[in-house]
Amino acid sequence: MINVIKKWSYYLIPGLFFVMMLVYVGRFGFLYSGADLQFHANRIFEYYNHLKEGNLIPVISTFSSNQIGSLVPTMYPSLPVYLGAMLQFIFPSVTAMYGLMWLQLMVQFSVAKWVGKELSLSSLESTIAAFIYTVTTPILSQVIQQWLFGEVWAMSFMPLLVLALIRLAESTKDSTVSLNRKTILLLVVGFTLIILSHMLSFVIVTGYTSIFTLFLLIFKKNRLNILANLSVAAIITILLSMVFLMPFIVAMLGNKLATPGATTLTLWSAPNVQELFKTAFSFKPDVLFKTNSIGIVAFLSIFGVIFTWWKQNRFTKYATIVSILIIFSGMSYIWKYLYETPLGSIQFPHRVFIIAIFLLSLTSILMIRNVFKSNQLRYILYVGLTLLSVIVTLFSLKFGFVDKVNALAVQTNYKPTSEKPVSYTPIANFKIKNADFKNIMGYWTTYGAFDYMPANFQFNKALQEKKIVQNGKPINTTVKPISNGIIYQANLDKQKDTILPMVGYKGLNYDITDKQHHHYNYRINKNKQLVIRMKNTDVNKVIVKAKTPITTYIAWIISLITAVFLLVNVLKNKKHKV
Repeated sequence: MINVIKKWSYYLIPGLFFVMMLVYVGRFGFLYSGADLQFHANRIFEYYNHLKEGNLIPVISTFSSNQIGSLVPTMYPSLPVYLGAMLQFIFPSVTAMYGLMWLQLMVQFSVAKWVGKELSLSSLESTIAAFIYTVTTPILSQVIQQWLFGEVWAMSFMPLLVLALIRLAESTKDSTVSLNRKTILLLVVGFTLIILSHMLSFVIVTGYTSIFTLFLLIFKKNRLNILANLSVAAIITILLSMVFLMPFIVAMLGNKLATPGATTLTLWSAPNVQELFKTAFSFKPDVLFKTNSIGIVAFLSIFGVIFTWWKQNRFTKYATIVSILIIFSGMSYIWKYLYETPLGSIQFPHRVFIIAIFLLSLTSILMIRNVFKSNQLRYILYVGLTLLSVIVTLFSLKFGFVDKVNALAVQTNYKPTSEKPVSYTPIANFKIKNADFKNIMGYWTTYGAFDYMPANFQFNKALQEKKIVQNGKPINTTVKPISNGIIYQANLDKQKDTILPMVGYKGLNYDITDKQHHHYNYRINKNKQLVIRMKNTDVNKVIVKAKTPITTYIAWIISLITAVFLLVNVLKNKKHKV
């Protein structure tokens, strides 16, 4: 009984800390704007409404994203969005969003703790390392301040790949070719969860995995074994991820789309050494709670390992060297040359720091364990390291974010329009309560509002006001969103070309009817809007629905069959071992 309590306390104590921290942030009932908050809130609200209407597979945005039929549900991975949508059924909107942040922090902590345990840390040591990693200032800044939703969920699963690659390296000592089930499973689960959370994070970790694989192929003997394990993992990952990959690829091939562009390179997006030190060790308000940092513990870990190099084991040394190389790869010294290339689509090179932060959280504990033999002294240092992390994080959270945003953010308790948009001066600067949540789903022109719109699309006044256009004149229109569609009500002239306030995509089939169930042919005009020709009957209601492509259903079937096969295989092997 005591062991059970002790085991669960390793999760309960960090979980309570995360609760208290989020309660402190949201103590006034506000959800504060992050750079990407409105974008991801729209996505969650969209999925919530589709699920409420019994549709598990949203194709276009009709409840959010300006209600113009954006292809965002198809083009962005949505695993964490489903979780956020389900929480909307349980809690009030803003409370659910804080609950979603807590859930992400717990997943990140739990994965890191398990991986630490697999890498020879004790239960206590792996708990401390995972906690330090999870509360590192740059990571919490991404979760709470910038609201990099898909990215933080993807980074929660990156330690699984770190463990898989370590095991892959250790399994290549002879010329025997054999498939290692555990390594393949780690690669499959890690990569799949990252793909289904954030595509760009997948691209980044695939790049680093390729570099590491190249290193193994050059310096290890059993090259065929490496390639065999990676190839099997890649095939299973692709099959599992078809639920997102196939609709995404089909849409990309069928349309010329406006993809998210690269941002201007600054010290913020690819810092230099001075910037890294400043964000880690300075307590000035302008550098607190930043994402372009590795945190103070990571620096202490690097310095500690270097100064005690002769006492460190091989893993600690290698992990430190790899971490330093990863950090350097995300700095301005390299990216000032790469940013104008296609790699600029990564947008923020410091995204790669997350892998280094995780490794250095482990080495901070291993460094202490390798140097000090007294358990009592070790535990004192572990506690000291934990308290340092907590103090620095809470100080940065209060003075770098909460105090500022409470003082400056504007409450969005009104329906935004082009005359009065959501506050974005000088940057995302709004705050919302439960009753205000739907307001940020209205008029919206920044931070992802037009991602994956057809090329040359213009957000004209009629679209902004959601009005049907006949004879070049906007008509007063009532809009009612439905799952994958919209019902428009307006007094329409007979036998006139009618421009609907909905974007059209090639490869999608739209079912357009009126209240008499007449079907209408459609075309897509130069502004990528749907156009129909009215019939010789009185019509005041037009229903537009995007049909779910057959390829999307096929993709879901492939992913589900692969998931069931993989689960059965895992359970079967586990049963044989017992």
